Amino acid sequence: MEQDLQEQACWLLLTYESGLSTRIINDIVMAWCQQLNHTLQEFFAADPQVWRDTCRLSAPIVEKLEQARSKLVGQAFLVEQLHHDHIHLLTVLDDTYPHLLKTSLKREQTPPVLFYAGDLRILERQTIAIIGSRNAGEESLAFTRAVSSYLAEHGANVISGNARGVDRTAYEGATSTEGCTTLVLPHGIRKLSGVQWRALLSKIEAGTVLLLSQFHPDAQWVVSRAMERNKVVTGLAQIVIVAESNIQGGTWAGANGALRQNRPLYVRESASSSSLPGNKALIEQGGHALPWPTASLADILSPLIQESAALHQEKSEMPAHPGQLSLFAISGE
Repeated sequence: MEQDLQEQACWLLLTYESGLSTRIINDIVMAWCQQLNHTLQEFFAADPQVWRDTCRLSAPIVEKLEQARSKLVGQAFLVEQLHHDHIHLLTVLDDTYPHLLKTSLKREQTPPVLFYAGDLRILERQTIAIIGSRNAGEESLAFTRAVSSYLAEHGANVISGNARGVDRTAYEGATSTEGCTTLVLPHGIRKLSGVQWRALLSKIEAGTVLLLSQFHPDAQWVVSRAMERNKVVTGLAQIVIVAESNIQGGTWAGANGALRQNRPLYVRESASSSSLPGNKALIEQGGHALPWPTASLADILSPLIQESAALHQEKSEMPAHPGQLSLFAISGE
């Protein structure tokens, strides 16, 4: 266990203390850990000249790594704290790292590390994302509540981004049925307040809620992190549903990102399209309309669940994204 914690500390060191881009970090991981079958403990114990030779690193990158190396003790202490708090660390090389994420994101977008609390097996279910504005109207929230409840009740993992508005309502709708839901945080996992942790803890322990974060455990919320989080929300889902979007902002970017990830995009369509210009524009760009209000929720959502189940099976057998080397594919696939 001690060796595992030391290795995890090295992952934190490389990912969060080196100041390097995600692309360079993943390049180092592939060259050192995958191709040479070495650990990151061995990496940080090696001479900088070895880094240059084996990973083809420039002098400025080597300098950053040397500076980061002095912070290893602090990262080891952080890992022990996380372990004590039942917060787990998942690296991109672990077999349990979400395969769907690796097939969705390019190497420069794939988080080298994920932190989680809860049962990771929730991600093995068919997963449907619900995204929308933090300032959504009542009709959009009613749509979100009804849709998330129905999907969770019928076995889907409802995934959202843990913001106010649509995200919060999707969580409430999914958990109201004792169904499963995943919250992808736009900040560090330790930045949840005590009140938030206490509200989530019983559901985490019951195995119905999974918390995920790609950021340093103590990272604050900033707009750029929320935008990065959106790629993970849609990347982990087979299908994405938009409750309410403007023609700019986080939901708009997330929905367009989902289309670029080749995710089927379903968009709430109101009787008055002028009231939701962002939704209307997304439908024009290839999103499928979900009429609301509707006389029968089952009529519009049952086909989505069937489609999600088929995609779940199909995508579990897909190779890694062309922008990712096959080195990141789960072993045995």
